[in-house]
Amino acid sequence: MKIKYYGTSAGAGIPEIFCSCRVCEYARLHKGKDYRTRSQAVIDDTFGIDYSDVFQHSLHYGLDMRKIKHVLITHDHYDHFMKADIMSRAVGMTEPINFYFSEKTGMWLANSVQARKEAFASGARKCNGNEVLVETHFLEKLQRYDIASYTVIPLPARHGGDALGAYIYIIQKDGKSVLWAHDTGKFLDETHDFIKNSGITFDLISLDCTLKRGEQITQGHMDVDWCKEMVDIMKSNGNANDKTIVVLSHIGHLVERTHEELEAEIAPLGMIPAFDGMEVVL
Repeated sequence: MKIKYYGTSAGAGIPEIFCSCRVCEYARLHKGKDYRTRSQAVIDDTFGIDYSDVFQHSLHYGLDMRKIKHVLITHDHYDHFMKADIMSRAVGMTEPINFYFSEKTGMWLANSVQARKEAFASGARKCNGNEVLVETHFLEKLQRYDIASYTVIPLPARHGGDALGAYIYIIQKDGKSVLWAHDTGKFLDETHDFIKNSGITFDLISLDCTLKRGEQITQGHMDVDWCKEMVDIMKSNGNANDKTIVVLSHIGHLVERTHEELEAEIAPLGMIPAFDGMEVVL
């Protein structure tokens, strides 16, 4: 498996548009790994995770959405799921793109797609039929799904409460296992128990690191210490070991570290910070 991180920021990106903090000013001056766009990743060039800042990722990092037919969506926040962009981009499609999410996350898109299909069928809307080559699929938590050549298990995230229906994901292929845990605080009990009892030892764990270390101002995101705590628990349960690659992403300016500073801080903890365009091959 090859995982490419196209966007690695928290909600507003780095530099934040109106912010003059040290981290944002450093990013404006130095660019490179300190520029962070909103969350998106692709596995093996064909299997997507989240759909945000897609135009920037196409323009600057070579993302080719024409190759991607399946996309997991974590939750319905704009920095992970730009719904309107999906409907506006569909002209020119020749085969369906499939989106997978909780019912709460995906209902708007599902309803919009269905409404367009009905309008085309009735003749009320006279547009290119390619505009409705979008399929939506609701996933139930803690269930296993075979999607393309991958096994996917959605797990409930600690983020936004039940009303949001946010998921993190276990993704497996060819004997490799990934835990994609962005936009979650410490794992919920049901998520923790499922992972513990899964028998899975992860090859890659990708964790949310939105907050300044030691200032955990919300239960819905994590800082370096909470990330380490989650990894230590998984190691004690056999779900991770010294060969597991641990990546911190969804990095906000609240972390108050440049990329280089964060890299130096977490290296002794056995973790690495993601950056836009980073690739990990398992």
